[in-house]
Amino acid sequence: MTEQEKTSHQDSTQEQVAPKSQTKQLVIFAIILCFLVVWGVQNPRPALRIVAVLLGFGGIIMIHEFGHFVAAKLGGIKVEAFSIGMGPVVLGIRKLKEGWRFRVLPKIGEEQHVEEGDNETEYQIAMLPIGGYIRMLGQSDTGAASENDDPRSYNNRPVGVRICVVSAGVIFNAIGAMVLFMALYMNGIDLPAGVVGRVIKNSPAYDAGIKAGDKIVEVNGDYFTVDGERCVDFETIFQAALLSSGEPVSYVVRHQDGTEEEIKVIPEKPAGSGKKLRFSGIEKPHKPVIDPVIAKNPDAVDDLWEKTGQGLRPGDEVKAVDGQAVTDPWHYRELVLQTFKPEIELRISRQWPIDPDSDQRTMESVKFSMLVSPTFEDFRNEYDLTHFCSLVPRLTVAHDGKIPEAEKTKRQKIIEWIRQKVFRQEKSVLPLETGDIIIRVAEVDYPNYQQLRELTNEYEDKDMPVTVLRKDEQGLDQKVELILNPRKRPGSKRVTVGFSPGLDMEHPVVAQVIPDSGHAMLLSEIPAGATIVAVDGESVSNFFEIATLLQKSAGHKVSIEYMFEGKPGGTAVVVPEFEPVHAEASLELVLPFAEMTRLFEASNPVQAVKMGVKKVSQFIMSNYATLGQLFRRDGVEVSDLSGPVGIISMTYQVTDYSVSRYLYFLGLISSCLAVMNLLPLPVLDGGHIVLLIIEKITGKPVHDKVLVPIMYIGLALLLGLVLVVTYHDLIRIFFG
Repeated sequence: MTEQEKTSHQDSTQEQVAPKSQTKQLVIFAIILCFLVVWGVQNPRPALRIVAVLLGFGGIIMIHEFGHFVAAKLGGIKVEAFSIGMGPVVLGIRKLKEGWRFRVLPKIGEEQHVEEGDNETEYQIAMLPIGGYIRMLGQSDTGAASENDDPRSYNNRPVGVRICVVSAGVIFNAIGAMVLFMALYMNGIDLPAGVVGRVIKNSPAYDAGIKAGDKIVEVNGDYFTVDGERCVDFETIFQAALLSSGEPVSYVVRHQDGTEEEIKVIPEKPAGSGKKLRFSGIEKPHKPVIDPVIAKNPDAVDDLWEKTGQGLRPGDEVKAVDGQAVTDPWHYRELVLQTFKPEIELRISRQWPIDPDSDQRTMESVKFSMLVSPTFEDFRNEYDLTHFCSLVPRLTVAHDGKIPEAEKTKRQKIIEWIRQKVFRQEKSVLPLETGDIIIRVAEVDYPNYQQLRELTNEYEDKDMPVTVLRKDEQGLDQKVELILNPRKRPGSKRVTVGFSPGLDMEHPVVAQVIPDSGHAMLLSEIPAGATIVAVDGESVSNFFEIATLLQKSAGHKVSIEYMFEGKPGGTAVVVPEFEPVHAEASLELVLPFAEMTRLFEASNPVQAVKMGVKKVSQFIMSNYATLGQLFRRDGVEVSDLSGPVGIISMTYQVTDYSVSRYLYFLGLISSCLAVMNLLPLPVLDGGHIVLLIIEKITGKPVHDKVLVPIMYIGLALLLGLVLVVTYHDLIRIFFG
């Protein structure tokens, strides 16, 4: 066979193979597309949210790549391809000297014939809508640039031009974020208000005199001007404490009486926290209104309706707590905290019919069971135990963590499967049951919460004997001997036994008397396991009644009568005027209240520009501050960062809110991408800029023998960092 015949035969074979390969790709693509369409039709809400996430991330990456594209074109560099999306090419479009060329699902690596006069760039749409890329002649991200004689090759252009091309991506990300924020501020966007929703006891903010309801109008001299007044969003308050590095944070606080003062607070690490992050003790404000966002998810609405005993719907507003009118958002919390009853009644205002255009509202009453936590929340004391004039109720199993198989959602089943298959967590059946009363752990009778934690740590990965009281079929309490095995959860330093402890408020049985509470001398004769029968002459049947009587007797001496092993006893105690009971009550069910927001709206385009620039600069500076703290002994840790999985998860959650809040979050991510891409790692834009600067100084490019290892080391470091933060992202998602 002649050479010409061989060549003709090879061309014929390739022509036969190419259609087969293309058909195979088309069939695979069609199957995947059909599957996605069917799943999307069956699950429209999550499908739309996933599409929003993909388009959002794709848009951010596209802006980045478009920056490279524009700079390359202006710098005289030949751009061979500009792709929207990643992965296999679905459609390629090129302007020819005469007409257009369209390539549908071309074979990977297929070479194109380009004649003089044809457009040098093919514009592509790829299969995965998660970003994009540009391909410049002679340019490589992972090694030495390919050498050629074309003057328009990336490697043959001046160093200054190449630096401009490389840096254009992050510049466009920053500019894109600015433009996005400008548009949002011009249109007006609701953001979490810079109002103190709650101050944790013994926190830096608590010591400084900051109170719930105070407005913070400046943080470290930074603020926005909206409607002629200074203000900040809550994120600014939170970030300032988080990134303080132990330095004072300056707040200008406007109190509820209208007065203003500058208060400096040194954020601290909370007691018991396994992280090095610092906080001031200020918490976000919420309105006593069921979050209307839930209304977007019919399943969540039904779940709320069932969990609240067919009592609450999105948009319901709490107007009174046990007959006492709620005057402001923080007043609701104060009323609930001091209501010690087995059951509480909330009066709610409901829009009826459920129509945004309707002003008609009805009043409804809803009752909820109450509970009291074993610990009193204290910023600097992890084990600030709840007590009633030093009397501590018994511990109970408030929730055993078990969910009946029939009640598990798809998400819970997926999480359970991932825990077992990916993280190799054994499926353990906790022998405890909700409602069990703990009367002995190891060698300690009637332990308090602190003792339970200490014993749990002591018995890590060992059998810990526990004795509980459990009701039998006749409703009688029976002693049950159990064995628990405390262990650490993946990604956590805390040893746990898998249940949520509570206090036995249903029975007036004393577990112990706290020795250093100030009242122990008078009450020390009450033995563990004694039953309180009367307080100040009034009979009691549970600890809720004991708490209520002690509150009424603040500042007075009261008698305490009890029974122990069939024998009566009694003593007396002076109830303090301040904090007569060291306890906080709460609803058994955590209500999904809406966050308090304020409208940030610019009065004119110039102000919108200023606000947009300031917000981007705030995000960029906070990102650099976070990276700087990674190198401090007492700074943030890698486990505190979020990687691609964590960011995607957060973006998915934000899609539940308004479009403006979703776009605001994308602006934050775009600002973050600008910072991360400027890191001096060789595979990132910042690393390329460093290498180009070296080339400019030395007059020649970095040698291949040096460049290639540096590139792979940089790639390994980056992939290692991504794997670490992704691991911690997965831990947070699947283990809380």
